[in-house]
Amino acid sequence: MMLTRYVKVALFFIVLGVLGTAYVVLSADGFNGFNTVPYDAVLPDATGLSQRSKVYMAGVQVGKIEEITLGSNGQAAQVRMAILKGVEIHNGAQVSRRSSSILGTSMIALDPGDDFEPILPPGSMIGTRGGGGDLMSTATEVLEEFKIKHLALLEVSIETFNSIAGKIDAVMDEELARISRILENTASITENVDTILAAQGENIGMSLVELRIALENIRAISDQIASGKGTVGGLIYDDELYNSALVTVQEAEVAIVKLQSAIDGAGEFLNRANNMGLLIDSGAVYGFNSGNVRAGASLRLEPASGDRWYRIGVNGAPDGITSRTVTKTSGSVNTYEDRTETKYSFSVDAEIARRFGIVTARGGLIESTAGIGVDVQPVRWAALSAELFKFQNDQRPNLRSAVTLYPFFDPEANNPLKWLYIKAGIYDALNKNRDFFLGGGVRFSDREIKGLMGMAFTVTAAQ
Repeated sequence: MMLTRYVKVALFFIVLGVLGTAYVVLSADGFNGFNTVPYDAVLPDATGLSQRSKVYMAGVQVGKIEEITLGSNGQAAQVRMAILKGVEIHNGAQVSRRSSSILGTSMIALDPGDDFEPILPPGSMIGTRGGGGDLMSTATEVLEEFKIKHLALLEVSIETFNSIAGKIDAVMDEELARISRILENTASITENVDTILAAQGENIGMSLVELRIALENIRAISDQIASGKGTVGGLIYDDELYNSALVTVQEAEVAIVKLQSAIDGAGEFLNRANNMGLLIDSGAVYGFNSGNVRAGASLRLEPASGDRWYRIGVNGAPDGITSRTVTKTSGSVNTYEDRTETKYSFSVDAEIARRFGIVTARGGLIESTAGIGVDVQPVRWAALSAELFKFQNDQRPNLRSAVTLYPFFDPEANNPLKWLYIKAGIYDALNKNRDFFLGGGVRFSDREIKGLMGMAFTVTAAQ
């Protein structure tokens, strides 16, 4: 029995080693010192770039960034690139930085230059051209253009109001000039009456008739203006024209308010998306007492503040079922045989956590039941954890504690083994069927999956 257990442990570590080797091979990007040559470039701004950022030519990856350092003058960034040996780079080649996701990550775009120019030897300096910029600047420029178009529309509306007012003024001036001419004619008629009375007494009756007609014309014009008839009366007493102008001004003000709200909302969303981190975990442990393997995977979102995180995951766990077989023999003696069948089931994790220095308190669903937990991480390469879940009336809750070690931990290095970890502890420590376990897994942050999640959040918010 002991030999069988040791064989199981050996097989477990052999499988773990094979899986780790497969992960290292599959995670390699195919760019190494055997198939690449170095080139340098000086960029005015290296925002969004990091070691292992990709270099593209005509949309195809042809290299990666090996090193980013500050230039000698402190005004630019010097980038060392590893380019595939089969790529020909000519004199006059240029590179530029371009955005690769809404979360602020960037890449290098390579223009290899004219085929008629001589080929640059490895280690040469490649020229730089402007362009790219981050996605936040592009979104701001689009929103600014949207704002300018609405302001232009408002300007056209105001010019229309000025045109209407100018026409009203022109008509009013024309009508006032007409009234002025009528008054002048009236004064002239009055003078003529005086002259007629003085010189021609016999024409007085005819002159009085003409005077009466002129006065009636003046009264008719005044009545039209007072009743809102005619050109001048319609302009002065037209409520529809006034209401139309008022509604247009109000709609222009509402459009400006909505535009400002859209700009503020878009900026807030891009800032939130740009400050969200992503961590992926996958591992398995072997129970020495039960002889079973437990495996699981999870995804954790962490804001840039670093004081909290949110995790969801799924676990595969074996459930042992004991059954008894009765075999009848001759006579009255029965023999009994107990056997255990192992079936696998799945459970779900959904936790929220808050950090207080080196201590993290968390709670939520642990293996599909309510639970709480606490983590202590005194150093970056080691952590202690304890969890209490499966609160049931007929038995004690499940107490699980573990020690996790990151023997190759170095988040700034290019070593693909840096995210491997080793985990050991005890499962269901408060009950008789407690089980000691040992295992490991992979925990890493992925820029490409982070960019994909940011794009999904953007599409959801847009809908």
